[in-house]
Amino acid sequence: MIAKSNNVYVKLALVAFVLVGLALYLFKFEPMLTWKMSTIIVLSLLMLVVPIYRGIRDARDKQKNIPLEDEMSRLLEIYAGAYAFRYSMMAWFLIFIFRGKFPDQEEMLGVGIMASAAIFGLSWVYFRFKGIPNADQD
Repeated sequence: MIAKSNNVYVKLALVAFVLVGLALYLFKFEPMLTWKMSTIIVLSLLMLVVPIYRGIRDARDKQKNIPLEDEMSRLLEIYAGAYAFRYSMMAWFLIFIFRGKFPDQEEMLGVGIMASAAIFGLSWVYFRFKGIPNADQD
């Protein structure tokens, strides 16, 4: 019980750090809105929205005495992780094939990390709405 309440504080701290970091960056450098900067802003906001949404949902479920994690949600994360790993390896393979197209290695690494995170998110959403294959079989 204590771990879940501490988890809320950790999420709030992470949200605050991301907001403060983004604000400090924007105030110091005053960048023009390029494609790269727009992508960073959108991803930062997405990193804020997901924990806030999950925290609100968990708090609502806790008030209704619904368990925060069940067997289906664990299975969903296992399947999403397995598929994300498989397709992330393919994405990294393609990134290394086209490594000459990237201006520097840091950008190549950043694209790979963002692609891996996006693949996990998309696979999680896919299995959330389509269902887990063979989940009804024992």
